Amino acid sequence: MRKQSRYRWLAAGALAAIMVADAGAARADEQTVKLIKLLIQKGILTNSQAGELLRETVGPVTPHGKHGPAPAQAAAEAAPASPPNAGSIRVTYVPQFIRREIADQVRSEVMAQTKEEGWAAPDALPEWTKRFKLYGDMRARYERDSFDHNNYNDFVNYASLNNGAAFDANNYGAGSNAQTSPPFLNTTEDRDRARIRARLGVQAFIDDGLTADFRISTGSDQGPVTPNQTLGQPGDFSKFAAYIDRANLTYTGIPGLSASIGRFANPFSTTDLIFYSELGFDGLAAHYQHDVTQDTGAFLTAGVFPILNSAFDFSTNSDQKFNSDNGYMLAVQGGGEWRVRHDLTAKIAVGLFDFTGIQGAVSQPCEPQIGTNAPYICNTDNTRLLFQQFGNTVYAIRSIVNTPGAANPVNPQYYGLASRFAVLEAHPQLLISSYEPFDILLEGEYLKNLAFNRNAILDHGPVQGPVGPANNLGNNGYYQGGDTAWMVKATFGNLAIHNRWDWNVTAGYKYLETDSTLDSINDADFHLGGTNAEGYLLTGSLGVAKNTFLSLRWFSAQTISGPRYGNNVMQLDLQSSF
Repeated sequence: MRKQSRYRWLAAGALAAIMVADAGAARADEQTVKLIKLLIQKGILTNSQAGELLRETVGPVTPHGKHGPAPAQAAAEAAPASPPNAGSIRVTYVPQFIRREIADQVRSEVMAQTKEEGWAAPDALPEWTKRFKLYGDMRARYERDSFDHNNYNDFVNYASLNNGAAFDANNYGAGSNAQTSPPFLNTTEDRDRARIRARLGVQAFIDDGLTADFRISTGSDQGPVTPNQTLGQPGDFSKFAAYIDRANLTYTGIPGLSASIGRFANPFSTTDLIFYSELGFDGLAAHYQHDVTQDTGAFLTAGVFPILNSAFDFSTNSDQKFNSDNGYMLAVQGGGEWRVRHDLTAKIAVGLFDFTGIQGAVSQPCEPQIGTNAPYICNTDNTRLLFQQFGNTVYAIRSIVNTPGAANPVNPQYYGLASRFAVLEAHPQLLISSYEPFDILLEGEYLKNLAFNRNAILDHGPVQGPVGPANNLGNNGYYQGGDTAWMVKATFGNLAIHNRWDWNVTAGYKYLETDSTLDSINDADFHLGGTNAEGYLLTGSLGVAKNTFLSLRWFSAQTISGPRYGNNVMQLDLQSSF
């Protein structure tokens, strides 16, 4: 508002200058004097510059065609002039060319400002264009993934297995006639990757308190935590895929309350220990915040989020259709903030995230379809795990019935989550602002899966077998899964990097047992994603231009349960946003 007010005064001065120039008046009138004063007040002319201009001027042309004042005026001007007031300027004459020069200079400055802020010509753009805002960002990354070459190399890639043909568990390792092995994770060969993430969104301001948000992003369809596109894959300069990662309506018309429906950013106060930082949430969420006192506040967030819904025609390749399987995350989180003193603020959030309907279910007795080499189609196939990073315990879900007397009984299996998940979460923070302009943020998070049941996991499985967990087993075959996770980290510097030479550094430690949380939706970088890992993280970031920064991140992690699997991940990012 100050800028607009300033330039409106300048615009008025420009109009006055234009009127004076066009009038061709011989002497400075009251408007001219005001214009000169205004230009000096606004810093366009100094007192000495104004005086120099006035001293260089000559008398105007009189009505008689000669330079100099008219006779009547000459007598008046011969009288002694009263001394000017302090700070005032006596203007007797401003030549036409100077007035035009001043008018042109002011006009150019005012027009430049009107184009930038759009206040001088409110009808220059249609009204609807002012209700949209474009935003986006782009990140270029070099990533180095280094593995401990003593790692166990037979970790089954259950996500890949479950997205393909069922795997015959009876023949795995059964000798020379065994079928092809299941897909395995790479845990031994180092990799270098150049990666890109690009996102473009638009916000539409529909009405007071009502906005729509829509964004597309690069990535892949391999899961919810894959916004990066690896350069060179699949090859031959193939085009990148783009996906919708934001599509929501948000209402903020009631003070302190916001509600969103659709696909939106994480509405909870959490870290990437439980949810990946770029994860999109599908569903409905509401957040309410209230200032209790001048120094304390409280908030409550709740939501319902669909996670699983069967295909409408499940099972697609059978004339016998099955009931829909539906999974949800029901979540509630509350907390508060307390400004202990002007440079110290404490905040804590405690939540419960209950995941229902996502545990793998054992099927009814399942027989092959009629026809030669026809596949098995089982009624709980839709509960198999379709995306996994690493760590959660899985078990076989198909009850395969073989033809009586079959010489080589088969067991084509899919695998589902062995545990239920109802995650209790606590997220404390302490912000220290004693070293302005730098801050210190101390942050932690604790997770406990209240639904974890070790005995139930050991007993899960089809009657025909195999019963019990398929992974996270020690050398003696004993199940080693767990239900707890925690993280601590400290950040120092500019917490948000907006300008050149802004910087921050972060150091932390993470510990995640196998079934402390869903491995499919937490951090995708630490230990290359998932749970069943512990280790260190270091990050440093430096602003190199406005809204543009370089960051170097390093993660070093090792498995907690089961066979050895350690890796180091280094990421060098250049990110810019607008």
